[in-house]
Amino acid sequence: MFEERKPSDTSNLAMLLFRIGIVAVFFLMVGRMIQLQVMRQDEYRTLADTNRLVRLETAAPRGVIYDRNDTILVRNRPSFEIAVVPADLELDDLETEGVDEEALEIEQVLRMLRADTDTEVALRIGEIMFRKLGYSDFTRTVQNAGVQVAFMDAPAQVRPFIEDDRLVKTVPEQVFFPDLTSPLPLPGLVALVQRAVTIERQGSASDPVPILDGLDRIRAFEISEQSFTLPALRVNQVPVREYIYGELLSHVLGFMGPIPAAAANSYRQAGYNDLNEKVGLNGLEYTYQDELRGSPGVRFVERDILGTDVRIVGDVLDPVPGLNLHLSLDRRLQEIMQRELQAAMDEKEAPWAVAAAMNPQNGQILGMVSLPSYDNNIFAERIGEDYLALERDERRPLINYAIGGLYPPGSTFKMVTASAGLAEGVITEDTTVVDSGPIYLANEYFPNDRSQAQEFVSWNHLRGIVHGRINIVDALALSNDIYFYYLGGGYPDQFQGLGQRRLSKWTELYGYGELTGIDLPGEVTSIVPTDQWKRQLFAETWTTGDSYNMSIGQGYLLGTPLQVLQEAAAVANGGTLYVPRIVHHMTDANGGVQKDFEPQIIRRLPLSDEDMEIVRRGMWSVVNAANGTGAVAQVPGVTAAGKTGTAEFCEYLPEEQDCRRVETPTGDFLPTHAWYVGFAPYENPEIAVVVFVYDGGEGSQTAAPVAQKIMAAYFAEIAPRPPQETAQQ
Repeated sequence: MFEERKPSDTSNLAMLLFRIGIVAVFFLMVGRMIQLQVMRQDEYRTLADTNRLVRLETAAPRGVIYDRNDTILVRNRPSFEIAVVPADLELDDLETEGVDEEALEIEQVLRMLRADTDTEVALRIGEIMFRKLGYSDFTRTVQNAGVQVAFMDAPAQVRPFIEDDRLVKTVPEQVFFPDLTSPLPLPGLVALVQRAVTIERQGSASDPVPILDGLDRIRAFEISEQSFTLPALRVNQVPVREYIYGELLSHVLGFMGPIPAAAANSYRQAGYNDLNEKVGLNGLEYTYQDELRGSPGVRFVERDILGTDVRIVGDVLDPVPGLNLHLSLDRRLQEIMQRELQAAMDEKEAPWAVAAAMNPQNGQILGMVSLPSYDNNIFAERIGEDYLALERDERRPLINYAIGGLYPPGSTFKMVTASAGLAEGVITEDTTVVDSGPIYLANEYFPNDRSQAQEFVSWNHLRGIVHGRINIVDALALSNDIYFYYLGGGYPDQFQGLGQRRLSKWTELYGYGELTGIDLPGEVTSIVPTDQWKRQLFAETWTTGDSYNMSIGQGYLLGTPLQVLQEAAAVANGGTLYVPRIVHHMTDANGGVQKDFEPQIIRRLPLSDEDMEIVRRGMWSVVNAANGTGAVAQVPGVTAAGKTGTAEFCEYLPEEQDCRRVETPTGDFLPTHAWYVGFAPYENPEIAVVVFVYDGGEGSQTAAPVAQKIMAAYFAEIAPRPPQETAQQ
């Protein structure tokens, strides 16, 4: 028989179980307290400190850029961005498994921004996140969120904007851009923003992560009014650069953008705490980034649990505005140069062209035009598809061809050869050479076979003209190649020429083979060929024919338009090479001069005044003597001097492995670049101008008229002559 259980026994059992439960809960609480206060105390102390004390930076107003007449070229305008602060986002609730509090809050933020309904907002957030994360991280994050995104089939060859200690990257980077013609759905955007937040926390959790920019004041105010329930959301006013004249000065001024990922460490080491900060990426914006930026203001703010600012802790460091740049460049002259160059470029259907002007007495740049150009205002708030379109343009408008293009200088180089010949004693003013037609260099293996000899002609021979007996001044005026063949390479049993060594020496003395030092990024170094250079590159020895070609600015010799201008400026001023400079001085926000750039001399040419004057007279004869090749460059009321250049070039076609040739009534010839370089007034030069038109034909017909119009406008509108001053006839 079963024994009947008494009621008191049941009560005792229940009481026992209740007591055991109490003890269990107690030990769980103790364990939880140990975990929170002992085992994870450092973690939570850090989180508490981070949430309580926040370091905030206030960007300083960026410096304004003026031309030489104090015309504003670049200024700041207000714009607004939306950001989230990682430290202020909801942490995952430890008691609620399976709930991502952070993701939910990010979703709330994105819904407030209308990312789920506004296509433009969704597209813009996607662009910003792609720029922040890069191709691999962007793709992986989106796919992990179960969202598919299409990418462009072919990668873009994105070249670095800068190549120095901040960004050492010389090989173009292959970048696949997302084909975001359709916006990403909200889950994909949430995942991307959360990934960006996670990355930012690894640095500083208090640094905001921008997710949307380019908002106007009204929209920013609307969002700010609605954001009181979202402590992680920030509406920040950010200055945006306004380039008042757009395409007119894009290559000189440059543009701004986010700090490149490859240069992040360098910028952080330089004191850039906010890696979302926009910096100069090209032009003067890059060169003078630190000066234009100024010093950001800093304050430490204590916040409560809701993210509300309670008080400011410690001293407040006010921002110091950036310095203003005052350029030597004249905006009015720049407009004239661009207008005239564009007209010539359109007439010749040339892919690109250059015009630059310098004060030969101090190296100050008065104007610099590289065509085609672009409107740098399109990068004021974002760098995206517009940049990609410019990169894909086969004319490569992002390149400043004045300093970033290498071309054979043609006959504009003859002043170098003439200077070398006079200084080295190979010729005097009275040394003559007879031009009776083409000259021939015998074949080393068949010296007696005239048919195997190498023919060298002068441009005038193609027109049935021979110049007869001429001296160095005549040779410059007529641009006679025969004289310079003799001078550069000599002629067997008749004339001892300079030879490669002395030619190269004087080429380098005139600044070729080295950077000019202009205060712009992107300058390339010219090629000065030597016997050793040719042996290393082609496994061939230097020949007399190589000296011939180099003496007239052809062959392996390559230079930039700015180097050609520097050459002519040195002749104009009597033999001094100056560092070209665009910034004249800097001022602070109150107008006080903080730095004044004095002319910087590179070197003085080891050429006597008498010999230099012979070269100068040759350039005078080009423009003013009978049959001078540059007569079209005469300037009313002012005596000008100059040198024309028509440089042959070839482009190797992969399918033909041969140079593209041009058919003319007199035969097939290589295409030519058009050059002209000159200065005025002859007596006391104050402006030197170079004009280069790629595939522009003859320099005397294409480039010289452009230079004439530029200098005529300069003396008529920019720097008119006093009434009593007359030109030397």
